[in-house]
Amino acid sequence: MNKPICVLIVEDSEDDAFFLLREIRRGGYDPSHRRVDTPEAIKSALADDTWDIVLIDHVMPLFSGPAALALLKETGLDLPAIIVSGVIGEDAAVDAMRAGARDYILKDRLNRMVPAIDRELGESRQRKDLKAMQEHLFQSQKMETVGRLAGGIAHDFNNMLTAILGYTYSGIRDLPEGDHRRLYFEEIQKAAERAANLTQQLLAFSRRQIIEPKIVDLNRLVIDTSTMIRSVIGEGIELVTLLEPDLYNVEVDSGQMARVLINLATNARDAMPQGGKLTVETNKVTVGQGANGAGNSVAPGDYTLLTISDNGVGISPEDKEHLFEPFFTTKEVGKGTGLGLATCFGIVEQNGGRIEVDSDLDRGTTFRIHLPRVSEEEPPVPVADAPVNLHRGTETVLIVEDEPLVRNMVVRILFEQGYRVLEASNGEEALRVVKSHVGENIHLLLTDLVMPQMGGKDLAEQLKTLRPNTKVLLTSGYSNDLVFQNGELGGNVSFIQKPFMPADLVAKVQEVLGA
Repeated sequence: MNKPICVLIVEDSEDDAFFLLREIRRGGYDPSHRRVDTPEAIKSALADDTWDIVLIDHVMPLFSGPAALALLKETGLDLPAIIVSGVIGEDAAVDAMRAGARDYILKDRLNRMVPAIDRELGESRQRKDLKAMQEHLFQSQKMETVGRLAGGIAHDFNNMLTAILGYTYSGIRDLPEGDHRRLYFEEIQKAAERAANLTQQLLAFSRRQIIEPKIVDLNRLVIDTSTMIRSVIGEGIELVTLLEPDLYNVEVDSGQMARVLINLATNARDAMPQGGKLTVETNKVTVGQGANGAGNSVAPGDYTLLTISDNGVGISPEDKEHLFEPFFTTKEVGKGTGLGLATCFGIVEQNGGRIEVDSDLDRGTTFRIHLPRVSEEEPPVPVADAPVNLHRGTETVLIVEDEPLVRNMVVRILFEQGYRVLEASNGEEALRVVKSHVGENIHLLLTDLVMPQMGGKDLAEQLKTLRPNTKVLLTSGYSNDLVFQNGELGGNVSFIQKPFMPADLVAKVQEVLGA
């Protein structure tokens, strides 16, 4: 089968154009073409960026090869051009090459044309692949820079939010119903929760959250999230789920993936102000070798494919290029932060997947998320966790936290819950506390990760030799690549992300001690 090729021919002679096309067909191509011979015609043709190659006559009554090369250069298109002329002197040929021509061929030696086209098309593909790789690298570097900025402030910021949320929770709890002062605490709590959500979005997009991936049945996750999706999109939008049975298992943080679904559903709702249809679909797919070229970041292998599509207003090509960038938004001021899709990108990437978008104006939008298949040796875990009934504790907990506001608040919460509490401001002080309580059980170490003198990770490692039966619960407002590879916890270590609500902390402590 002949290879398709789109050829723009800048030539005043129809007969000469016929011979060029005949030679191209003989070389195994199936050409579609357009012949032009005036400046206006070539400008119009170049506006349609579908050409593979340009063949240019050097001398024409109304135009010239050098002028055509100049117009091509003005467009900025990376489009190979070959001069094909009846007569061209050596000086003119050199000038044409300097002006941007890739080769020159005499019309009485057209047997050279197809090899030249083969070469130029191959080099053009290589340049496009290189450009795509450079753009991907630039995008990665840009997101890494913003991610480092987010991570740099997240630890201290989340410490402050942890204290604010903890003390407002205590204020609300201690004031009687009907007391007008409760309203002040409730409004402070709402503001702190919004601030915490923004910080978590920044960490998610920059792939700096600690995740707890487990083998999950993606169909179950979609079903369990569909009620929340319906509440987000409203009654004017129809939700359709098309779930292929017996999907490949995937290993993801189910809470994070549910957040991706909610974010994409929210964007779909905003794209369908007059109503429409949102479709969530799952499939098993296999990506073959050679499929991950330019523009396709999915490596060969077996995947579970999650597709979210709407029939809304669509996205322009210009906006699509920036879609996953943080703080980029097409919404009105005050209608969005520009972090929703950046968050989705970061979550999917950190969970080992790839997210891609296909959209055109007035034709809707489709997001495709490829999640790699994992071994089916372990059964999928339930997506929704059962609610935890909080009870009073009796165990001894060592709290290690360098920020006094946070440490005092955590000590108070656990003490009021019945736990015996020991405290320290850093790892070295914590080891001294442990050594001073010889013969006493310390059931749980609750430690911040980032502290002066000795951080939580080193402390947990040293405690293994001193108290091998002591369980460990780490906490941080920021996960650093130096702490855990790809943000994943190892061994039997547990983690709670700052900022946390007091009830969530008590539930996590109870869960770890009961494990």
